[in-house]
Order: sequence, then structure tokens, then C-alpha cells
Amino acid sequence: MVLLAFLFASSMSGQDIHLSQPDFSPLNISPGYAGLFAEDLRFMGSYRSQWQSVPVPYLTFSGAADMKVPSIFKKNNKIALAGGVLFNYDQSGDSELTLSSFGVNGAIHYKINDQQTLSLGVQSMATQRAFSIANLQFNNQYNGDIFDPSKDSKENFNETNNTFIDVSAGLGWRMASEDSRSNVIFGAGLFHLNRPTQSFNDDADSKLPMRITANSMGIIQVHPKWDFVLGVLGQIQGPYEQLLAMTGGRYHISQARGKEIALQLGTSYRFGDAIIPNIQLHYAAWQVGVSYDINISAFDTATNGNGGLEIGAIYTITNVKPVEVFESCPVF
Repeated sequence: MVLLAFLFASSMSGQDIHLSQPDFSPLNISPGYAGLFAEDLRFMGSYRSQWQSVPVPYLTFSGAADMKVPSIFKKNNKIALAGGVLFNYDQSGDSELTLSSFGVNGAIHYKINDQQTLSLGVQSMATQRAFSIANLQFNNQYNGDIFDPSKDSKENFNETNNTFIDVSAGLGWRMASEDSRSNVIFGAGLFHLNRPTQSFNDDADSKLPMRITANSMGIIQVHPKWDFVLGVLGQIQGPYEQLLAMTGGRYHISQARGKEIALQLGTSYRFGDAIIPNIQLHYAAWQVGVSYDINISAFDTATNGNGGLEIGAIYTITNVKPVEVFESCPVF
């Protein structure tokens, strides 16, 4: 018999990757988030190792980069462009079911005023799903007493990988205070708009379900050295739903220009699934976060409460703006 992990992987509707620190992977939340930040260039990465205490652990990685593109709308400085690239990798189960995807992201920004920016983004991804039968066991390989890997499984797998293209779109809105560190960002996304076929056989009905997301993150400065951080993320994909709420406090140890240091402590709660303590360190252009899922779902019988370790990092670059007006001193 094929292991249950493989049966699920090949027959049920697929799910996208999910992360406990979504602020380190904004392009997986909304294509409209591309370039929607204060700096000019941003590099991001997330690594997640989940359920190492059970026989079928999960490994997830996501990396991305996005930037603001020099505007071609010279006569209208309210409109600007942004672009980005995104790579996702996920592996799970004895069948080593993998999902690898790479794509590009584009967005157009509209500057409502000096504090608010609205964006619309689109994303196109090339994705491959694959599995291996090397570690799988079948009924026909049991000789009555023990498992014999040399015996013919009598199983025929015509295809062990599938490649498809899917298209997504999303909105983003950001408002930042000119007088403080306070800012808020909101995004919504519609992923897999074209509903690509994800089956390893010719089953045309095995469509990848559309994923709908809504997210908001806010930073409120409550003291010259203290910020209050909060956020929420909701996702729906087919029969699956996820709601993640986040809160924390950030203390600014140093505010010296170019040497800023801040420490953030927080807790997230994924409803019905996990409590997630987390810590972040902000140093100059770097932001690094570590979280750990404490499983509270019915699956904690197998996991004993152990969930997943996750590490995220962001590095930003701010370009030096040229002097707009230059007046030479006349020589007499």
C-alpha cells in the first residue's frame, strides 16, 4: 500500500506554503506588496522546519527581492512602478513531495498624498510538483513476514512530476506618518486565478484551488523608544482556512543614524493550531526574526506540542537621492 502521505499528495487539492512570520515574505501574501516599502531595494528570505518529531517532517524555503523602478511617468510623479522576483520551495513526507516555483512580480503605485500609497500588482509563477518512490513501501513487497525492497511493487507511475504556470493579482495600501515611526500596511491577494491543473496524471478536474488572502500590519509609536506592533492575516484556499493574529512590542536601543538597533518580542496565534512566540532584531538595514510553533491542535498527540522553527531575514538598500537643484557660484 502506498503510504498515506503519498495518497494525500497525489489525490487531494493542494495547498500553498504557509509561514508563521508572513512579514518576511510579503509577495506570498499579495502581489501588490512589491515595492511597497520606504526603502528602494529589498531582499527577503524565510526558512521553516516543521514537525521534526514525527515521521513526515516539512521543509519550506522562500526567497524574494523587490525594488522600486525609476519612473517612466516623468510628467506625473504620482505614478511609479515596482518589480520583484520570488522563489518558493517545499518538501514533505516519505515520498519527498516537492513544490518548486519561480516567478516575477510587477506593480504600479499611485501616490495618493505624502503619507499614502496605493498599489496594484500581478504575479506569474512557473511551478513544478514532483515526488520520489524510492522510500515508499507497497503491499506487494511484503513476503508474508517482512518487507522485501527487492520485490516488484507492481505499481506503475507514468509521471512523477508536473509543471504548470499560474497567475495571481493583488492590492496594497501603505500609510506612513511624517512625524513618527507609525505606519500601517494593508494587502489583499487572489492567487492561482487561472486554476492550473496540478495532477500527476490526466485528471483535468484536479485544479489548484484559488487562494484568497487579506493582511494588515501596523506599527504605532507610543514612546520615543517604544513601538507597539500588531497584525492579522487571513487566508482561504478551497476547504482550508487560516487566521493568524500577531502582537508585540519593539524597543529602540539605539537611534543613531546608520547604527539603529531595536529588539522586538511578540506572540502570534494561529487559531486552532499553534501559539507562536517570536523575537526580532533590527540593526541598521537588517531585520532578522526567529519564531517557534507550539502545536495545540489535535495533532499534538503525535507532535507532543512541537511545531516548527522558522527564521526570516530582510535586508534593504536606500539609494542616495541626487540633489534636485544645483547652483554654481559665479566667478568674478
